[in-house]
Amino acid sequence: MQGNVILRIRTQLNRHRRILGSASAALAVLLVFGSMNAPAPASGPDEIVASLPKGSVAVPVTLRSAAIASSVRVGDNIDLVVPSESGVPTVIATNAAVLDLPDSSGFGSPTSTVILVNVAKWQSAALAAESSTQISLVINSR
Repeated sequence: MQGNVILRIRTQLNRHRRILGSASAALAVLLVFGSMNAPAPASGPDEIVASLPKGSVAVPVTLRSAAIASSVRVGDNIDLVVPSESGVPTVIATNAAVLDLPDSSGFGSPTSTVILVNVAKWQSAALAAESSTQISLVINSR
């Protein structure tokens, strides 16, 4: 009895092997293309500015080194710090949200030290006026 069932299955598979082969190939193609991730749409300056909360502004900040710029991710909250004449660091912006990084959307080059941050309007003037190339940052808890 069991041999009879196996014989029937083999016969049916032999009759429909082209259809089964085509279905298997189509499934393989779907799996390959389904596993590929589509690239995220590039966000440009217009999209970034449009997404800012009311009362805040976007300010480009030149950091001390590209290594510092590469240590943050979009969405991180950071404090921006500069050295003072007396050697005591001065915080020039707090809780600045990182909006864009070099080369994440065509903004700057991968070795750039410029990041784009979102700060309250009252902090933007001091930040934009800072001409020091010694700006560093402190990453707040993620």
